[in-house]
Parts: sequence; C-alpha cells; structure tokens
Amino acid sequence: MASQQTSSTLMSTHITRARSYLNEATASFWTDAELLIWGNDGTLDIVARTHCLESIETEQLIVNTMSYALASPFLFIRAVVYTQAAGVERGLIKGNLQSIGHVKGSGEPIYWCQERDNVVVYPKPDASHSGAGFDIDVYTVTRPTAIAASETVLVPACYDNALTMYIAAQGFLKDSQFGRAELFMRAYYAELDRYRQDFVLVPKETVAVVK
Repeated sequence: MASQQTSSTLMSTHITRARSYLNEATASFWTDAELLIWGNDGTLDIVARTHCLESIETEQLIVNTMSYALASPFLFIRAVVYTQAAGVERGLIKGNLQSIGHVKGSGEPIYWCQERDNVVVYPKPDASHSGAGFDIDVYTVTRPTAIAASETVLVPACYDNALTMYIAAQGFLKDSQFGRAELFMRAYYAELDRYRQDFVLVPKETVAVVK
C-alpha cells in the first residue's frame, strides 16, 4: 500500500482544468455544479478501482458471536487481523458464508468473510477467545464523502490528472461528443494504470503462506 496522503489540490482547480479541455472557461453549457458532481463521482471511482483510501476499525470479540457491524462507511473489506489478549496478532484467512458451520475449530477465529455491512469471523469465538483484549482490526477501503469545490480532493496526488480526465470525459459525454468522451476515459484509465501496481496488483497468497 502506498501513501494515503491526499492531494493538496482543490476540487475547483480540477474543474478549471477540465474546463480548459472542454474549451469553456466560463460556465455556460457546463455548470460548475455538474462538474462538481462528476468530480465527486470520479473520486469514488478512483477509490473503488485503486483501493487508495483505507481505514481500520477495531471490534472486540464477543463470546459465541460471529457477525460484527462496521460503523464507518466502506466499499470493501481488505483484510482482518485477530489479536489475542497476550498481544499476539494473526491475519485471518478470507473465507465465504457457505463455509460457516462446516469448519471444525477450537473456538478461536481462523477465517473471515463479509455479509452486507458486517464482518463475520468463524469459528465462533468461545469464552477463551473473546472479551477484553481479544479484538479484530478490520481494514476497509473507505467510501469517500462528497466535497465542495472549495475543498481539497480526497485522493492521493498521483491521481490528480486522472480526476481531471474523468470530469472532462463526463462533460464531453453530456455534449454527445462520444469520440472525445472515449478518448478522455482512455486517458483516465491509463493514468490509473500508471500507479495501479502500487495499490491493487498484489500476488495471490496461498493458505499455507498466511497461516
């Protein structure tokens, strides 16, 4: 995971840059309000594709309880780390809902999966693996909130140009300039691919590796 330090660029700057591509310096056909909407849409798309914003939420394990509701808005769960009372940490293995009840265990969580806005760990923690000091750290991809034009964008600086490309592409799409819209979307994807390896191209690990 690369640095999550967000760009210092204002959303209004992205709007101005997009207008230069649209060849409309002063709002007429394209309003600032709709360019702002596309800027926020682009931010969400970048975060969803690159996983560039991450949060950690800690939940204390409860005896005989598998499902824990996450309070913070998120797009995806990336990983879950289990901490024992002695401070020993172990990453849980990603499983699936169909495996619940079919996995033999001692009451110490081994696997995790997602169920709606909940994280599920199994086998169920028993009395020896729950309560004070027995926690899970849930690493999630943050769902970005909409911002105003006067605020700084929520993605890292390496995606500044990509966000401008996205806004311009949506503008050309509104004007039915489909060729230019496609051109700018290709430029948008190319910008993401330049840094994609830093965020999501992680080698798939075997169960043996993560045990």
